[in-house]
Amino acid sequence: MGKKITMAFSLIIVTILLFATIKQSVKLHNSIGRVQLPTHQSRQFGESGIYSSMTVRQLSEKFGVGEATIFELFEITPKPADYKLSILGLSKKYNKTREEMIKCLQSIVDNSSQKGDEHE
Repeated sequence: MGKKITMAFSLIIVTILLFATIKQSVKLHNSIGRVQLPTHQSRQFGESGIYSSMTVRQLSEKFGVGEATIFELFEITPKPADYKLSILGLSKKYNKTREEMIKCLQSIVDNSSQKGDEHE
């Protein structure tokens, strides 16, 4: 009688553990499915709405600041190919750190002719 009770008790514990494992696996699977991967546009510098894929011309149009002013704030002497590079490309080409770029981008936002939350 003792072996049958021990075997039944072990079987109940194994069954409970199996159901708990399945439940946790389903929860994990569902939570992984809800994770949204970052898009190209969601990779931005701070809260300013400036994306690393933006060019100097796009920054100029967005914030109403001249392209020459932007290069001046970045402390870069522009070459013709620099106008087509993204912000990330410029930072790599001229060895600018992320902190320097964020500081320059913040001064662009501060110098912009836009008021309040008009920019995207």
